[in-house]
Amino acid sequence: MATVTKPEAVFSAPGAKGHPAPAERRKVALFGIFGIQNLGNECTLDAMLNAVRERLPEAEIQVIGYDPADTFRRHQVPTLSIVQRIDDQQTGARGRLRRLFRLLFRRLPGEVGHWLGAVRALRGTELMIMTGTGMLTDYSTTAFGYPYDLFKWTTAARIAGCKVRFVGIGVGPLYQRLSRIFVDAALRWADYRSYRDDRSHHNLRQLGLGKDSDPVYPDLAFSLPRRLFARPRAAVQRRFTVGLGVMRFVDRHASTEQERESSYQRYLVCMCEFVEWLVARGYGIRILQGDARHDPAVRRELREKLQARGTDYAACGIADEESTCTEDLVSQLAETDIVVSPRFHNLVLAMMLAKPVISISYDPKNDALLEGFGLGQYRQAIAEVQTQKLIEQFKEVEGARERIAARLRKGAEEYRTRLEQQYSLILGDLGQAGIRS
Repeated sequence: MATVTKPEAVFSAPGAKGHPAPAERRKVALFGIFGIQNLGNECTLDAMLNAVRERLPEAEIQVIGYDPADTFRRHQVPTLSIVQRIDDQQTGARGRLRRLFRLLFRRLPGEVGHWLGAVRALRGTELMIMTGTGMLTDYSTTAFGYPYDLFKWTTAARIAGCKVRFVGIGVGPLYQRLSRIFVDAALRWADYRSYRDDRSHHNLRQLGLGKDSDPVYPDLAFSLPRRLFARPRAAVQRRFTVGLGVMRFVDRHASTEQERESSYQRYLVCMCEFVEWLVARGYGIRILQGDARHDPAVRRELREKLQARGTDYAACGIADEESTCTEDLVSQLAETDIVVSPRFHNLVLAMMLAKPVISISYDPKNDALLEGFGLGQYRQAIAEVQTQKLIEQFKEVEGARERIAARLRKGAEEYRTRLEQQYSLILGDLGQAGIRS
């Protein structure tokens, strides 16, 4: 027997279902790729939650994401599931007829119920904010992945009488025509759209989507609370430490699985060679992760490969610990002096701590991030990363560390100011006439 979890039936907290809020309290919904253990996306949610709470302290907030249990555990806010969740006991069933039966009598009715539940859940909500994250894409999914989810929830929001605003969105490839149709419809429902970099805006306009007048603002994580970065460091002598981020990347240009795996293994070998170079010169190393689902396996692979090459983590004092939330990651970054990473938000948080960075870029967004601070020369494409070039970049960054740190402090403060202006724009008019699209 299949059971469907409807949007209004998932996790709640005081002030949500069962605890009616005062009638005058505004209701705001935050939509995004949350609950998938990606710390960059969680940084984005942390930033937006803080912005809403500062400006609308009495507002009732609910989050719409992919794992309500994870979001509720982290933030203790009412949460809804973006997708219908069906517990089907017959997942191993075969045959076209049986699959057709499940589609017609379980999944389609369940999806209709989820649409109706989404509308009900958003009744009385003034504003739904499509919160950062790279959600405008069908890369690694289909039109019925992120594009369809956006279309469903923006449509449900407008049916429910709720304003929709896209804030600091990242744009990836949109390969399928149906994806572009879904995204176009979702964007048209919105009375405000902004993007986290010029590339995202440009890519969207190249597809005939969005508007030329849509603004570009820095990534939302640059507005995370100052207190998060103000922790005093222990007054103890320590080695100059390099933070090394890792990730399991898929080479978009490789045509076969064998080529993709070969590209990934080349990257791992390069990281091993870089670690060995650092260890031989007495640098401390701290391994960083940015995704609690995928990065632990990469950390393990790197450790095993280094062990096979004769480098022992314990003997060399290499720090390698879990990080499952923004606070964990910031604390680890605070103990580094230079950060080398493919993970976008490893780089963002390091910059906010005035730590010079080198990007092993898996996506053009990394390049745009560094270029925004005038540091575009300190990057390499992850599929083509070269150890010797990385060493030369590292030496250059180390020699210019104080100058780069000063630039990062100034730039991060400017980014924070711009984001504060955007928050005033998107939150300052609740209860008034909406922003004109």
